[in-house]
Amino acid sequence: MAIKHYLKELESMTPDKAKEFLDLKAQEMKNAVIGAPDYQPKNERVIYVSNKGCDCNDGLTPETAIATLVKVNEITQPGDTVLFERGSHFRGNVTVDKDGVTYAAYGKGVKPIIDSSPKNYADPSLWEKTDVENIWHLTEKINNVGLAHFDPSYTYGQYNELYGTMKMKVKDFEGYKDLKNDLEFYSDYHSQDFYLYSEKNPGERFLDIELAPFGNTFSGSANNVTFDGLWIMHTGSHGIGSGTTVNRTVRNCVFSWLGGSLLTLDFYGSGPVRYGNAVEIYGGCDGYTVENNWMYQIYDTAVTHQFSGGDCECHQHNVKYLNNLMEFCFWFIEYYNADCQGNPQSVKNIYMTGNFCRFGGYGWGCKGREWGTPMYCGSTVCCEVENHVAENNIFYQCLGYLVVLANCEGHKPEILRNNVYVNPKGEKFATVFGQTLNFDGTEKEMLKKYVNEEEPTVVYMPRPGYTF
Repeated sequence: MAIKHYLKELESMTPDKAKEFLDLKAQEMKNAVIGAPDYQPKNERVIYVSNKGCDCNDGLTPETAIATLVKVNEITQPGDTVLFERGSHFRGNVTVDKDGVTYAAYGKGVKPIIDSSPKNYADPSLWEKTDVENIWHLTEKINNVGLAHFDPSYTYGQYNELYGTMKMKVKDFEGYKDLKNDLEFYSDYHSQDFYLYSEKNPGERFLDIELAPFGNTFSGSANNVTFDGLWIMHTGSHGIGSGTTVNRTVRNCVFSWLGGSLLTLDFYGSGPVRYGNAVEIYGGCDGYTVENNWMYQIYDTAVTHQFSGGDCECHQHNVKYLNNLMEFCFWFIEYYNADCQGNPQSVKNIYMTGNFCRFGGYGWGCKGREWGTPMYCGSTVCCEVENHVAENNIFYQCLGYLVVLANCEGHKPEILRNNVYVNPKGEKFATVFGQTLNFDGTEKEMLKKYVNEEEPTVVYMPRPGYTF
């Protein structure tokens, strides 16, 4: 049951007071993720993974921990719990192909970092001059880099860090020789060569260079899988990516600085398209819970379930997005499951509440497309929809649209109620069923007319002015 007038007191505050209130709420949500207790194994087999371990060990006790994700993939069995030691930093990717596995944390300190950057590339011997001044070639192959991150702090919530600008073969850019500005990079899709513009050897200039290549950090569609208490970063694709699955849970995790790899060189004739989400299911699901996570500096979407274009049926049932903090993304909550070539599609029991989405269009992944950011986005939903509710969420400061609903007006399957909407007066608000709405004093009337939202909270606030 919805809470009536969710955070209604914001409407009576000055913009400064409302900002202070919402900043405090965001900090409380960060603290809830950071301070969440670790998962406690029951009677299942437990595998321990630590930077102090050795792959020669069996991994069955903290004292005999293994050391690498390669070994995790080799020895994990259905029903296991894999515990990564806090304060450790692991590189690579995990294959999620065993049912009933829990991936979680143990020990003390910062959440264990699961990092898909293969290594720290701040080594002068890894870089060589090219035939063009100030353009350096990485001597090792790396596949489809989406993000170059320089001297990351590995500190929670560091939003403004140094990153490179990716160049693609469009318009006047033909290849590495066209790199012109500091920290522009080109990742050759075919040859897997990587080039970076820098006035000196990058390996001498930085202490840490992290490159995010193509490939999900956790990838696979096993059923009954849980992720709890991890910190996931530096993949060019998705942090946790799955096809059709059953009972997937992601909770108490941090996702940061990820995405940006090329999805395709030509997207339906419109040229190259990049991608990369924190948590995604592409396909169907029955039981999908994403709860108490913190996602920031994500190239595309914080959390999504989606499917379109396949010649098969797709059913998305029992989805919950609960109490997640999402910041500096392009999309924040995205979903779709279009009717497809006569195959059965259904969407049932979708519940999204307590989520705080803020600063849409700001961040490394939004450069050049920030004014089109959709914060809460349902592009197309099939005709068979039952109990699809988003209530008591906060949509706060977006350069694009706080809400995008793209179904035709005669088909309004989603229920929105008691949400909070914050943006500058006179700016864009929503695009729903082909109608563009502005923050102009008619928001409540329009929300009631188009999405039957009875008790929204609307707050006018100046833009925050972020430039990263």
